[in-house]
Amino acid sequence: MTAARRQCRPGALLLSLLLHAVLLALLLNWREAPSRRAAADEAEVIEAVAVEETPQDAQLRTRRREPPVPLPAAPPAEAEKRPDEQAEARAAAQRDAAKALSIQRQREAEAEHRRQAESAARQQAQARAEAEARQRAAAEAARRKAEDDARRRLEADARRQAELVARQRAEAAARQQAEREAEAARQQEAQRRQAELHARRAAEAQARARAEQAAREQAERAEAARRQAEVEARQRAEAQSRREAAARAEQQAEESARREALAREQAERQARQRAAEEGAEKAAQAWVNRYFRPRVERAWLRPASATSGMSCKIQVRLQADGRVSSVDAACSGGDAAFERSAEAAVRKAAPFPMPTDTQVAEQLLGQTVSFRFNPH
Repeated sequence: MTAARRQCRPGALLLSLLLHAVLLALLLNWREAPSRRAAADEAEVIEAVAVEETPQDAQLRTRRREPPVPLPAAPPAEAEKRPDEQAEARAAAQRDAAKALSIQRQREAEAEHRRQAESAARQQAQARAEAEARQRAAAEAARRKAEDDARRRLEADARRQAELVARQRAEAAARQQAEREAEAARQQEAQRRQAELHARRAAEAQARARAEQAAREQAERAEAARRQAEVEARQRAEAQSRREAAARAEQQAEESARREALAREQAERQARQRAAEEGAEKAAQAWVNRYFRPRVERAWLRPASATSGMSCKIQVRLQADGRVSSVDAACSGGDAAFERSAEAAVRKAAPFPMPTDTQVAEQLLGQTVSFRFNPH
């Protein structure tokens, strides 16, 4: 408003200068016509040029707190002019005053328009600032959510990679075991064929010997036949023994291979189970430190006997929905009031949020949850 008032003051000054110029012109005209002044024997009072003030002008003037534009007073010498000259002078003065007033009103309207534009610009700037603040807040929330999603995806990828590596190792071990078993079977088959070849060659040699023995000595044929029968029986017995021994050795090798495969599989399964349990236990403790301890600290009401540096070891048993089945607080110094306040804070903070991971949830539900309570 002060800026508009300062902008309107040059308009009022211009109007005043125009009015003084009109009066000066009238005065000069009066000095150049002495005969007409002498002929005028009675003085006429020239009316002041008055410009009607509209309600809008009054409102603008009131807003600016400026006095109304003073009407110029006619000099006493103007009373000596003739009526037609006076009317012409008044008309010219009115035109000049109206023009000056029109200029002043136009400038005041322009000042008011600029003020309204500046107010609208300030409101728009404030609205833009608020919109930008909301956009920044939304962008920050989206960034945090994206970071949480990325971290969870990385953790899931790491778990899948670990499972893939374990599965590949198990498959490689199984393949190696199968290859060893196949090699052992091939060796046993080669040994069996070699034994059969030796036996066949021996039999052929024995047959030739028997034929030669029969040709050489008829008398010894019966004895030779008996001895041959004994030899054949012994050979059959030995071959049977060898076959049984080979079968037993093959069965023992297969049994040993199965026992070794089962032992390796059981060891790998136990190792995976231990690794999963250790990971779930660490995740459960991290969950407790992140979601349980802050809730308990916020719910804790300091007793009168509590001092700085006191702490408690809190043990809690939970239900599946996060409610507390039992709580026990063992505090330093054995302050009973401090222990009761810690247990009350745990019950007040329940139910606690439970993890969606089933292994982590089983770790929390399958044992007593412990954490250190250190209020400030």
